[in-house]
Amino acid sequence: MAVSTLQQRRVSYWSAAWRRFKRNKMALIGGIYVIITLIMAIFTPWIAPYRYDETHYEHAFEPPSAKFIFGTDDLGRDMFSRILYALRNAYIVGFGSQLVTLIIGVTVGAIAGFRGGLIDTLLMRLVDIMYAFPTFLLNIILVAAFGRGLHIILLAIGITGWAGMARLVRGQVLWLRNSEFVEAARALGAKEGHIIRKYILPNMLGPIVISVAFGIPNGIWIESGMALLGMGVRPPMPSLGAMISYGLGVFLGLPHLAIFPTLFLTLTLLAFTFFGDGLRDALNPRSEV
Repeated sequence: MAVSTLQQRRVSYWSAAWRRFKRNKMALIGGIYVIITLIMAIFTPWIAPYRYDETHYEHAFEPPSAKFIFGTDDLGRDMFSRILYALRNAYIVGFGSQLVTLIIGVTVGAIAGFRGGLIDTLLMRLVDIMYAFPTFLLNIILVAAFGRGLHIILLAIGITGWAGMARLVRGQVLWLRNSEFVEAARALGAKEGHIIRKYILPNMLGPIVISVAFGIPNGIWIESGMALLGMGVRPPMPSLGAMISYGLGVFLGLPHLAIFPTLFLTLTLLAFTFFGDGLRDALNPRSEV
């Protein structure tokens, strides 16, 4: 009976959250931007008019025109195409790093919170150790040691960023593990792994979703910051941070080389911020009127 009631509450919770989210216009706009640019990123090889490394030397440093709507760089490469590929790479890093964070953080947090005792103490000390290191510096060290490939960058960001997720999940598990529906599941003979997967994880999905929504732009920002310092993906693979860095150096004569990648990076980070804020308000039952 308690389990059935729990499932009904879960459905009504998500329905109410969707109603609250729809009332937040900025969150909707941010969500629409994220969806549109995500689709563009997925289909970039078919949408982009040129490859990111395709050169047109006779059109080097060309301003925006009908043929090159965002202009070209020093090698005559189409800026619009390169921005699309750079946005694709940014999303790969943002979503990929959060997947790594999710796997490690949820696993560590769930085990620590559900088992308790010595295991909880040891795992939380590991979390404290991770918090002690400057994340950005640790990312640079890992990338310098293992290479500047896209997969290395996303793994580095994910591996250095799981501590917050682990602490969040542990707190949720500690709150849920002695609840009525978990006790009912135990009375029915459910094993610990089944209880975690079936009853605990689904009921802390809201805070996890919010954390991921804010973690994705953080990953994009870290990747762009590393590229600004020359530690991003290797050329000619485009990165918004590297494009901004180069564009700022020639801004007075060729402002379009900095303006367009900066615009896309700024809009993407703002969109995720509005989207994340909307999710946080929608998934917080106390915000319901």
